[in-house]
Amino acid sequence: MISKEVIEERKETIRGDIEKLEKTIADVGKQQEQLQANMFALHGALQQCDQFLEILSKESKEDE
Repeated sequence: MISKEVIEERKETIRGDIEKLEKTIADVGKQQEQLQANMFALHGALQQCDQFLEILSKESKEDE
């Protein structure tokens, strides 16, 4: 027969598992935000490169 103590111990184990998962989910959310910020920065750098290439192309045409 199962005892009240065994059930209470199991509940505590489950609570601990829930807390660990909640922390992991929060950490993953923070990582996702950072990765998204990095992606936006890279897109901005790519646009800047395109602008520089456009400027160089215009200067090249002016020199001809």
